[in-house]
Amino acid sequence: MKVGIAMTMAALALGAFALPNGFLVADGTRMVQVGTDGKKTPYVLKGTNAGSWLLTEDWMTLTSLTSNLKGEHGQYELSEKFVEKFGEAKAKELFKLYRDKWWQEADFDNVKALGLNCLRLPFGWRDFLDETGRPNSEGFTRMDWFVRNCKQRGLYVILDMHGAPGSQNGRHHSGDTRNPRLFTEKASMDLCIKIWQSIARRYRGNPTIAAYDLLNEPEGHPGGHTTDAAVIEGLDRLYKAVRAVDPDHLIMIESCWDTPQLPSPSKFGWKNVCYQYHFYCWDGVNKSDRQAEFIASKLKNEEQTRHGVPVFIGEFTFFDDPKSWNLALKTFNEQGWGWTTWSYKIHHAKSSWGIYNSANGRGKDNVATPADDYETVKAKWSKLDTATSFHENKWLADIIRAHAR
Repeated sequence: MKVGIAMTMAALALGAFALPNGFLVADGTRMVQVGTDGKKTPYVLKGTNAGSWLLTEDWMTLTSLTSNLKGEHGQYELSEKFVEKFGEAKAKELFKLYRDKWWQEADFDNVKALGLNCLRLPFGWRDFLDETGRPNSEGFTRMDWFVRNCKQRGLYVILDMHGAPGSQNGRHHSGDTRNPRLFTEKASMDLCIKIWQSIARRYRGNPTIAAYDLLNEPEGHPGGHTTDAAVIEGLDRLYKAVRAVDPDHLIMIESCWDTPQLPSPSKFGWKNVCYQYHFYCWDGVNKSDRQAEFIASKLKNEEQTRHGVPVFIGEFTFFDDPKSWNLALKTFNEQGWGWTTWSYKIHHAKSSWGIYNSANGRGKDNVATPADDYETVKAKWSKLDTATSFHENKWLADIIRAHAR
């Protein structure tokens, strides 16, 4: 056991963190929970994503850059338009309202009631720094509140850099669809390193944090279907930057998209890491046989590659097919693979993308765009809390409860 982890366990024994769960680390291909006595117990993370809270995704919530509601743009593009129209102070007020409504204390209780034990928290870089490197307190204010509420309920938190400076993929879910440059621009990578080191420094020794998820879907550019050398080099830089500050926490490294795209961790000296994958079988929507083939192919990839680290499925859906959902979750659990569904809630009626659905879908009458005036945006976003505008997607929630045990 590393000295740092031993110190963490000593802190736990002294009651520094009053948590029913302990520090999570990689132990070969297993993830284990380290008790205050140093005993290691196999542990499987089972949870969901707090999607579209700190970093919105138009398709799943009431935001859009244009009147074409099928368009996909990033939150930073929308917020810049709001600043142009309403001024910085009022734009901030609107996004504060959005966040205050989208995720509340009752949502943690709902997650706990599902029998889940963790939440993956997607976040974006602009809540921590601006383009000049000047600190922004919003990120830690929100993140601390989230971690504190999870701690109170015995839930682990995975901190997921969903939107990095310069964008790691140019996708709308990174916050910005314009000119992805994280892996080609030194200034962007330097900002990303600075943010991760500030996060690692803040949560070092805190066992509520299950892992640092360095970059969500690091394609490099839209359609980058392989994790190329530049991406691997960037991930290695981030790994080393975090380790310089926090030697103990588990680090998650994502592939785009499969096991063979990631290197052996020994090649770069990566320790205490977990490899994360996202499963979306787009050519088999609601086709049980095709989804079963897809799941089998992922098992084969892992068997053939044998990286020797824990596996985590950080995002997935099996659409509207209960048979596929049951097969997938059963398989994940049997393999000891951790998992978080995408996502907790979605503003669509009867959608398997969300464990909670809204009473209605997205339309021009409820989606906020820069064409709206301030009061209209405020009115639209005032109805985003789960209790008021969402309901449990029962068939999906029942399946998740059954496999969360």
